[in-house]
Amino acid sequence: MPFVAILGAGNLGGALTYTLASRARFDEVRLIDPAGTVAVGKALDIRQAGPPDGYGTRVTGHVDLAAAAGAWVLVLADLLAPVLPAHGQSGDAGDLTSLLRPVTGIAPGAILVCADASHAPLLRRLVGEGVSAPDLLVGSAPGAAVSAARSLVALATSSAPSEVAVGLRSAPETTLPDIDWQRVSVRGRPADDLLTAEQRNRVDHQLAAAWPPGPFALAAAAARVTEAAWFGCRRTYTAWVADRALGADGTGLADIVFDTGGRMRPAVAR
Repeated sequence: MPFVAILGAGNLGGALTYTLASRARFDEVRLIDPAGTVAVGKALDIRQAGPPDGYGTRVTGHVDLAAAAGAWVLVLADLLAPVLPAHGQSGDAGDLTSLLRPVTGIAPGAILVCADASHAPLLRRLVGEGVSAPDLLVGSAPGAAVSAARSLVALATSSAPSEVAVGLRSAPETTLPDIDWQRVSVRGRPADDLLTAEQRNRVDHQLAAAWPPGPFALAAAAARVTEAAWFGCRRTYTAWVADRALGADGTGLADIVFDTGGRMRPAVAR
């Protein structure tokens, strides 16, 4: 039975659980958080919303990270629980690499989607410490920036977001994606033909002010990447990835696509 495991039952984890459940691509969504019973309570609430909202996805809440065993896709949302001595692990409280190591071990081959806007620097650590392989690791938050940029450009040009194509550029340490205006078009026309330099600067400032995105925007971006990571999709996603081809530190923004079964490959890397 295909299921996705969401790690962290905070605002982002709850929003993502509902988004995936309501889209009903996976048979089951497991919300996992070692901190008390918050995951169990949120899972129950989301499951009870199924009948009026028209979805029947099985939604379960768990305290033990072992519930992620066999997951098709793992999503790191807002897992902030300390490393528990009872688990036989070592490290400082909040050390995500120590928390994630056993999870990736019990879900071998699963892609790990890092969903929060603060996760860009984490990708390099996870690869460097052997927690995840580069081709099984992706940060989905830039997708929310793409959506925001498309909306802002559409507003500035009196067009619809669906008519706008946007490219981003960024170094992961900044965690702030910037618009690559050479890769922006509206109805096929370059943005330079439609917007003055002052207008483009205004859009840049508006996008920066909107970062980091809220939990629902992050959840929407993560949900699309999570589904594509298993079911495949022809769409191109802008994401943080860990790949030596991207530079000396091996991390950065890339346009990626997913083949069926979680095979991630670059479309354009920069």
